[in-house]
Amino acid sequence: MESRRRVGAMLFSLACLYNQASSASIPKPDSASNRNRIWASTPAESWSDAFVIGNGRIGAVIEGGVTSDSIHVNEDSFWSGGPLSRVNPDAVSHMPIIQQGIRDVSTQHYDPLGDLTLTMDDGVDKMNGYERWLDVSDGTSGCTILPMVWTTSASSWPANLLVWLRCACAFPRTGGVSFHLHLDWSTPGSLNRWEDYSEKSGSDTIIMGGGSGGFDPIIYAAGARIVAPTGKVSTIGDTAFCRNATEAWVYFQSWTSFRQADPRTAVLDDLKAVTATYPEIRAAHVADYQSYFNRTSLNLGTSTTKQKGMTTGDRVNATTQNTFDPELASLYFQFGRYLLIATSRAGTLPPNLQGIWNSDFDPMWGSKYTININLQMNYWPSLVTNLVGLNSPLYNLIDQMRINGTEVARAMYNASGSVTHHNTDLWADCAPQDNYFSSTYYSGGLAWLSTHIMQDYLYTGNTSFLEAHYDVPRDVMLFYLDFMTEEPIHGWKVTNPSISPENVYYLPNTTIEEAITMGPTIDISLIWELIGYTLEAMEALGMQEAGFKQELLTLRSQLPPIQISYFGGVQEWIYDYKEQDPGHRHFSPLFRLFPGSQITSANATSFDAAKTTLMRRLSHGDGDTGWSRAWAISLAARSFLNDEVHHSLVHLMKNLTYSISLLDTGPPAPFQIHGNFGGTAGIAEALIQSHELVGPHKSSTVNKGTQLKPAYWGYGIGSKTTLLRLLPALPTQWAENGGGSVNGVLARGGFEVDISWNSKAELTGANITSLLGHSVWVTIGSESIEDEAAKTDLAGSPIKIDGAGSGRFVLLATEKGKRIP
Repeated sequence: MESRRRVGAMLFSLACLYNQASSASIPKPDSASNRNRIWASTPAESWSDAFVIGNGRIGAVIEGGVTSDSIHVNEDSFWSGGPLSRVNPDAVSHMPIIQQGIRDVSTQHYDPLGDLTLTMDDGVDKMNGYERWLDVSDGTSGCTILPMVWTTSASSWPANLLVWLRCACAFPRTGGVSFHLHLDWSTPGSLNRWEDYSEKSGSDTIIMGGGSGGFDPIIYAAGARIVAPTGKVSTIGDTAFCRNATEAWVYFQSWTSFRQADPRTAVLDDLKAVTATYPEIRAAHVADYQSYFNRTSLNLGTSTTKQKGMTTGDRVNATTQNTFDPELASLYFQFGRYLLIATSRAGTLPPNLQGIWNSDFDPMWGSKYTININLQMNYWPSLVTNLVGLNSPLYNLIDQMRINGTEVARAMYNASGSVTHHNTDLWADCAPQDNYFSSTYYSGGLAWLSTHIMQDYLYTGNTSFLEAHYDVPRDVMLFYLDFMTEEPIHGWKVTNPSISPENVYYLPNTTIEEAITMGPTIDISLIWELIGYTLEAMEALGMQEAGFKQELLTLRSQLPPIQISYFGGVQEWIYDYKEQDPGHRHFSPLFRLFPGSQITSANATSFDAAKTTLMRRLSHGDGDTGWSRAWAISLAARSFLNDEVHHSLVHLMKNLTYSISLLDTGPPAPFQIHGNFGGTAGIAEALIQSHELVGPHKSSTVNKGTQLKPAYWGYGIGSKTTLLRLLPALPTQWAENGGGSVNGVLARGGFEVDISWNSKAELTGANITSLLGHSVWVTIGSESIEDEAAKTDLAGSPIKIDGAGSGRFVLLATEKGKRIP
């Protein structure tokens, strides 16, 4: 029972606490003076203006109503049905016409759980002194309605408690709080479609339950219980009442058959067993939450008094390219970290397209796991912003996809290894989905996800983790070794058939649109990167697979090179087709630039071509979905385009973010969470980069004039060293309001880094803590490693480099656990 509660338990706790003091004794929230708060002076007018909270498994959307508030609740495993068998049995024999042969069947989609509606029966009938907020520094949310009531709410992983409200009456009347509570599955137009029962259980608990659709539905139950030392608690029908209370608590719990054989019994048992008090819950919650949140801080300067006095929505609306609001940008960065803490915890599922928040019966794109960019983007900020430990839900899903994908590889392709296409669900479905010709037949989903396995190792050096998940990249490469064929003109090894995610081209000399191709650049980029990662993992783990290693090296030598397109950019397809949409939202041909690592300033030809592609896409309207513009920030940072980093961040926040809630827009969906995650990652990428390797070197000292050379993953552990760039793409606007700093960010190779800069965007200080004891090259600014030789031997001494931005490189020998300086 205890382990079950640890994974999920109580969602909602309401404490209505009587306060005999005057209204002046109730502390005003004063959110304007708290740089870590998103806040508003009116209730939410729409779902997208509400504040979201979660404990990984259960989420809630709080609109902050005055007399009544319907809190939209979700449980991460409540999807539309059980696992499906969707592999086309004729795929192997009909591969030349595979697109027409794919079944028009989708994976399961994410469903809403219902609404928990709390109605105040006495005392609050109008809005007075209204303020609601979400504090990302401690994971609490609140709503003030003076002089009658003050409420706070928060998520708590240790207590498995998601929300509590503390109501304090501001008038001297004992037992002055009365409310009633109702729970239903009330998605508009659904007629309570998934609600099979709603009833009371005893005199203090209400419970509802039912099942999702399909042949093998997911069964769920959700319930609420009121506990009040004073006042009267009762139930009538499916409504719970609290009358004339001085203090009361409401607990909410939900389970599904994904984790519990009998969800109803599990819910009632958990509700009955709750004994936690408000102070205990809050203290444990804040300590747990801040153990993640406080690892990294960001200061981009001081906002003006006028800016700080505005509500969040007004601040966003007032922001322009020339009126930067530095504290708002830092809040946006931290909000992305808050969202990951709220949606990804041990034992939960990964955040989907909308995290864990959805109130639509048939959400756009099923609110699933789209894996041609979106799920991957959800975890881009996890390592660099020091949220190590929150990635296990992703790895668990990847491991299950590897297992399920072996059958898809065999049945569809007659291949060994494992494959997944462009979408999956909580069951790790690996077959092609839908019948959309520019996205369905994308076989790189698991390949892209498997790069996250190696990224975790590169940041943490955890060989036990790498060994536990090594089969993922190995099985993906086994699939490609069987699946890839020879391109007829050059003899290159290519994927065939495939697509470049969601993009189309014109057949030569026609206006006929086509998507199917062989060897699109995104496939070749992924395979090149993954071969290096797999070889790196083999060496790190001492894997003696000489034959497999040689196959990988041979395949890498047979891949198509980076090709330059007719407009001077990176070519997207195997042949230089004319693209139908020059401003397409997917930056697929630029995977090698970010999140990959093959295109760097070490090769001016490919580096300049990548910049050309990026700026051409943006000039033709790309980046006008939130997640696409967020990707553009990281691509601009890798390109050392400081001005574009700033421009894209402002554009993302101003035009592609809901101003009141800071949630990423995603029309026609209510929002798409990966835009928030990608924005946070992009800010970090402008401040620190560690994807490059240099070598070789023979000792920890460097003779004056030594020339550094680029190195890549998979060419031997001893022949390369991580290159750490400090402030590689810092915009001047992020400095001119008093300088800035970032503390606690992580770098590949095992380093934790603090950086500070002045109002001229010049480095003023840097501290590096070595987590693994590896040597590291450090440089300032954005110079190519080919541009200037290392000129100073500072190994083991404090980081103090003359000529900030000059591109000088310093080799530091480090000691595990020690800080430099």
